[in-house]
Amino acid sequence: MKIQSTRQLAAMIRTQMSSARKASQSQGERSDNAKKGNLRTKKSQAPAQKDVGSLIVQKVAEIPLEDPNRRRKTFRVFLESVLLDELGDVLVADPRFFQMVDHIQDQMEADEEIAPVIEQAINLLLVPTE
Repeated sequence: MKIQSTRQLAAMIRTQMSSARKASQSQGERSDNAKKGNLRTKKSQAPAQKDVGSLIVQKVAEIPLEDPNRRRKTFRVFLESVLLDELGDVLVADPRFFQMVDHIQDQMEADEEIAPVIEQAINLLLVPTE
C-alpha cells in the first residue's frame, strides 16, 4: 500500500481527529445527561455501533498516563484504527499487518511535512484523557 500524498493523509488525519473529538464530546454529554437524570428507556436505546473515532478515544484512554511512550502509542492506536477501518478488520489476524503499521509509522514520523500533523493529532487525542 502506498500513500498517494502527504496532503491526502493529513486531510484524512484531520477528518478522523474531528470524528474522535466529536465522539469524545458526545460521550461526555451523554455522561452529563445521565448524571442529570435525562436517561432514555432501555427500549429506546438501540445498541450503538462504535465508530472508529470512539474506538480510538477508548483505546487511547487505556494507555497509562505515566507510560514514557504514550505519545507514540497514541498515534499508533490512531494509525492502526484508521488502517483497519479503511482496509478491513480481517487484517488484525495477520501479523504482517502490524509490521506494515510499524513501517508506515516510522516513515510518517521521519517525514518533515507530516510530523507536525502527527503531533497535532496526538495533542488532540490526548486532550480528552489528560
